[in-house]
Amino acid sequence: MMKRFLLYMFLTLPCISQAQSKAVLEKQIKNTLSYQHIKYKSFGKDSQINIYQIEFNDCTMSYPIFKKNGNKTERFTVRIFFPGISKITMTKNKEGYYVITFTTKGKSIIKEYPDGKLIHVKTQLIPLETENWKTLHYFEKLNQICLSRK
Repeated sequence: MMKRFLLYMFLTLPCISQAQSKAVLEKQIKNTLSYQHIKYKSFGKDSQINIYQIEFNDCTMSYPIFKKNGNKTERFTVRIFFPGISKITMTKNKEGYYVITFTTKGKSIIKEYPDGKLIHVKTQLIPLETENWKTLHYFEKLNQICLSRK
Protein backbone atom coordinates (compact mmCIF):
# COMPACT_ATOMS: atom_id res chain seq x y z
CA MET A 1 0.00 0.00 0.00
CA MET A 2 2.76 2.41 0.92
CA LYS A 3 4.62 1.58 -2.30
CA ARG A 4 1.54 2.46 -4.35
CA PHE A 5 1.18 5.77 -2.58
CA LEU A 6 4.84 6.66 -3.09
CA LEU A 7 4.66 5.64 -6.74
CA TYR A 8 1.54 7.79 -7.19
CA MET A 9 3.24 10.78 -5.55
CA PHE A 10 6.40 10.26 -7.59
CA LEU A 11 4.42 10.24 -10.84
CA THR A 12 2.01 13.10 -10.12
CA LEU A 13 4.20 15.57 -8.22
CA PRO A 14 6.14 16.79 -11.30
CA CYS A 15 2.85 17.48 -13.12
CA ILE A 16 1.45 19.44 -10.19
CA SER A 17 4.60 21.53 -9.73
CA GLN A 18 4.78 22.20 -13.49
CA ALA A 19 1.17 23.42 -13.53
CA GLN A 20 1.85 25.67 -10.53
CA SER A 21 5.01 27.07 -12.05
CA LYS A 22 3.19 27.73 -15.36
CA ALA A 23 0.53 29.72 -13.49
CA VAL A 24 3.20 31.64 -11.56
CA LEU A 25 5.08 32.49 -14.78
CA GLU A 26 1.87 33.67 -16.47
CA LYS A 27 1.03 35.86 -13.48
CA GLN A 28 4.54 37.38 -13.42
CA ILE A 29 4.33 38.20 -17.14
CA LYS A 30 0.85 39.72 -16.75
CA ASN A 31 1.95 41.87 -13.82
CA THR A 32 5.09 43.06 -15.62
CA LEU A 33 3.76 43.80 -19.10
CA SER A 34 0.06 44.68 -18.78
CA TYR A 35 -0.97 48.34 -19.06
CA GLN A 36 2.19 49.72 -20.68
CA HIS A 37 2.18 53.05 -22.50
CA ILE A 38 5.45 53.64 -24.32
CA LYS A 39 6.17 56.80 -26.32
CA TYR A 40 8.81 56.78 -29.06
CA LYS A 41 9.78 58.40 -32.37
CA SER A 42 9.04 56.58 -35.62
CA PHE A 43 10.31 58.15 -38.83
CA GLY A 44 10.54 61.50 -37.02
CA LYS A 45 6.91 61.41 -35.78
CA ASP A 46 5.78 61.04 -32.19
CA SER A 47 4.29 57.59 -31.70
CA GLN A 48 2.87 55.62 -28.81
CA ILE A 49 2.11 51.97 -28.24
CA ASN A 50 -0.34 50.87 -25.54
CA ILE A 51 -0.51 47.27 -24.38
CA TYR A 52 -3.46 46.46 -22.16
CA GLN A 53 -4.45 43.35 -20.22
CA ILE A 54 -2.42 40.28 -21.20
CA GLU A 55 -4.33 37.00 -21.01
CA PHE A 56 -3.24 33.37 -21.19
CA ASN A 57 -5.31 30.40 -22.30
CA ASP A 58 -3.79 26.96 -22.91
CA CYS A 59 -0.28 28.18 -23.91
CA THR A 60 -1.65 31.05 -26.01
CA MET A 61 -0.96 34.62 -24.94
CA SER A 62 -3.21 37.39 -26.23
CA TYR A 63 -3.33 41.11 -25.67
CA PRO A 64 -4.89 44.16 -27.35
CA ILE A 65 -2.60 46.83 -28.79
CA PHE A 66 -3.32 50.44 -29.69
CA LYS A 67 -0.53 51.87 -31.83
CA LYS A 68 -0.62 55.61 -32.47
CA ASN A 69 1.52 57.02 -35.31
CA GLY A 70 0.92 60.75 -35.67
CA ASN A 71 -2.86 61.26 -35.96
CA LYS A 72 -3.59 57.65 -36.97
CA THR A 73 -4.38 54.92 -34.42
CA GLU A 74 -4.17 51.24 -35.30
CA ARG A 75 -5.97 48.73 -33.07
CA PHE A 76 -5.50 44.95 -33.11
CA THR A 77 -5.17 41.92 -30.85
CA VAL A 78 -2.04 39.80 -30.91
CA ARG A 79 -2.21 36.06 -30.24
CA ILE A 80 1.00 34.10 -29.68
CA PHE A 81 0.85 30.28 -29.55
CA PHE A 82 3.92 29.33 -27.49
CA PRO A 83 4.59 25.80 -28.80
CA GLY A 84 5.11 27.30 -32.27
CA ILE A 85 7.65 29.90 -31.16
CA SER A 86 11.18 29.06 -32.28
CA LYS A 87 13.11 31.96 -30.70
CA ILE A 88 12.61 34.55 -27.94
CA THR A 89 15.17 37.36 -27.58
CA MET A 90 15.52 40.80 -26.00
CA THR A 91 17.26 43.66 -27.80
CA LYS A 92 17.46 47.43 -27.75
CA ASN A 93 15.99 48.87 -30.94
CA LYS A 94 17.03 51.99 -32.85
CA GLU A 95 14.37 54.13 -31.11
CA GLY A 96 16.13 53.41 -27.80
CA TYR A 97 13.71 51.12 -25.98
CA TYR A 98 14.04 47.43 -25.24
CA VAL A 99 11.85 44.84 -26.95
CA ILE A 100 11.21 41.15 -26.50
CA THR A 101 11.02 39.54 -29.92
CA PHE A 102 9.09 36.35 -30.65
CA THR A 103 10.00 34.54 -33.87
CA THR A 104 8.17 31.65 -35.54
CA LYS A 105 8.65 29.61 -38.69
CA GLY A 106 4.97 28.74 -38.94
CA LYS A 107 1.67 30.49 -38.24
CA SER A 108 1.93 30.82 -34.46
CA ILE A 109 1.62 34.61 -34.26
CA ILE A 110 -1.63 36.23 -35.38
CA LYS A 111 -2.76 39.86 -35.52
CA GLU A 112 -6.55 40.04 -35.34
CA TYR A 113 -8.16 43.31 -36.41
CA PRO A 114 -11.61 44.55 -35.25
CA ASP A 115 -13.11 43.85 -38.70
CA GLY A 116 -12.19 40.15 -38.32
CA LYS A 117 -9.16 40.22 -40.61
CA LEU A 118 -6.36 37.86 -39.49
CA ILE A 119 -2.73 38.38 -40.44
CA HIS A 120 -0.06 35.77 -39.73
CA VAL A 121 3.31 37.31 -38.92
CA LYS A 122 6.76 35.75 -38.44
CA THR A 123 7.90 38.09 -35.64
CA GLN A 124 6.19 40.07 -32.90
CA LEU A 125 7.78 42.68 -30.66
CA ILE A 126 6.71 43.55 -27.13
CA PRO A 127 8.22 46.86 -25.98
CA LEU A 128 9.59 47.17 -22.46
CA GLU A 129 9.93 50.35 -20.44
CA THR A 130 13.37 49.24 -19.20
CA GLU A 131 15.78 46.37 -19.74
CA ASN A 132 14.11 43.37 -18.08
CA TRP A 133 15.97 40.05 -18.20
CA LYS A 134 13.56 38.44 -15.71
CA THR A 135 10.64 38.80 -18.10
CA LEU A 136 12.68 37.26 -20.91
CA HIS A 137 13.51 34.36 -18.59
CA TYR A 138 9.79 33.96 -17.69
CA PHE A 139 8.88 33.76 -21.39
CA GLU A 140 11.62 31.21 -22.08
CA LYS A 141 10.52 29.01 -19.15
CA LEU A 142 6.86 29.27 -20.17
CA ASN A 143 7.79 28.32 -23.73
CA GLN A 144 9.67 25.24 -22.44
CA ILE A 145 6.69 24.17 -20.34
CA CYS A 146 4.31 24.60 -23.29
CA LEU A 147 6.65 22.65 -25.59
CA SER A 148 6.78 19.77 -23.10
CA ARG A 149 2.95 19.65 -22.98
CA LYS A 150 2.62 19.63 -26.78
